[in-house]
Amino acid sequence: MLASHTRICSRIFSHCISTDSRIRVRKNIPNGVKLIRVRQAMPLVTISSSIRETLKKHEIIPDVIDDFTPATMISVSYPSKKEVTLGNTLSPKETQDVPKIQITPEAADDDSKYTLVLTDPDAPSREDPKWSEFCHWISSDIKLPSIEAIASAQSLEEASPKKGKDVVDYMGPAPPEGTGKHRYVFLLYRNGPKTGTLTGPADHRKNWGGDKPRHGARQWAKENDLTLVGANFFFAQNSKQ
Repeated sequence: MLASHTRICSRIFSHCISTDSRIRVRKNIPNGVKLIRVRQAMPLVTISSSIRETLKKHEIIPDVIDDFTPATMISVSYPSKKEVTLGNTLSPKETQDVPKIQITPEAADDDSKYTLVLTDPDAPSREDPKWSEFCHWISSDIKLPSIEAIASAQSLEEASPKKGKDVVDYMGPAPPEGTGKHRYVFLLYRNGPKTGTLTGPADHRKNWGGDKPRHGARQWAKENDLTLVGANFFFAQNSKQ
């Protein structure tokens, strides 16, 4: 239901912003449908600052990405009914299947397309990232609904991004024994005019995208004219430590 997207988004920002929101759920709709309606604009400066501070706190900035101003938010929900909420901990077992992605549109051209990346900067461990980064997923040519389309949507499908094409198939986390918590980072990029046809690591997901540890997504995005607009992440570790 649309309400689930609203709930997930509110959890993402519950770390550091007030309950004031640009999105609310209207209840008592015939047939039990809940609609997301757009209210006054959220304080984007506050939201962006909150996301940035969380990313800095856990060193996503600067380990994985350079400092940036988030323009949208990504909600990630797994079939296991577990959600990704900016730094929560999930088990590898709970995250093996392809998640459902919801993205709050940015104030950009409706014709824009996006690319979603899931990368692990802590392979094989945070202390020894010699395999970093490890590519877990690349999905491109994602088309987002407009804010107006979300506001008038009668179903979750109408409010969901148009499914992209997988450049690299999804692979669930598999952190090795005794390597502590790994950061699994979702990155959303806006495709640029020079993006073209994207390619990912064909056979070797280790050290993808670049020739230096923890430069994979950053270097790959630069080479493909991709602009970072959103991020989310979770922790996972092997049960044997």
